[in-house]
Amino acid sequence: MSEAEAVRSVIARLTAHADETQTRLTHELFRQAGYLWRCGNPSCPAYNYRGLRYCEGCGWGSKGKPVGDLHPCMYTERRWAALRRALLKHYANQAPMPDAVVFEYWGGPGWRGAEVTEMYGGTTREVTGGFGDRDHFTDIAAALDSLTRWSKPSHGEHIRVVLAS
Repeated sequence: MSEAEAVRSVIARLTAHADETQTRLTHELFRQAGYLWRCGNPSCPAYNYRGLRYCEGCGWGSKGKPVGDLHPCMYTERRWAALRRALLKHYANQAPMPDAVVFEYWGGPGWRGAEVTEMYGGTTREVTGGFGDRDHFTDIAAALDSLTRWSKPSHGEHIRVVLAS
C-alpha cells in the first residue's frame, strides 16, 4: 500500500463514525500536516488529497482558481483554437458536454498518446484509450499532431482545454 493510499485509508476510518465537528478537526489536522488541501472556492467546503490537481467538490484548480485553459506558451493561439474547435465538434452531440478536457503526457506518439480526462464540475471521467485513434478522431488527432510537431511534449506535461462557456 502506498503512502497516499494509507493516508486516505486512515482519514476514511477516522471520519467514518465521526460527527461534523470531529470530521472538520480531522480534515484540518491532515491539512496542516500537508496531506490534504482545502478548496479555494469560497462556496466549496471540500478537502482534497495531496497530489490532486482539481477539487473533487467543484472542479476548481488546486491553486483556488476556476479552471481555465492551461497550455505551454509555445503553442500558438491558432493551433490551440484548432484543438478547441475539434473538441467542441466532437462533444457537440453529447450531453452533457464536459467543462474541460485534460491531457497528461506520459510517453507515446506525442499528444495523441496522452491520457485524457473529461471534467464535469467536481467529477472527472477518464477517456479510455484517449484520442489516439487517428481514423476515429480525425480532427482531434490532426490538432494534437499539430501541437506535437510544433513542440514535442515532455514527460508529465499537462494541458487543459476549457469547453464550457
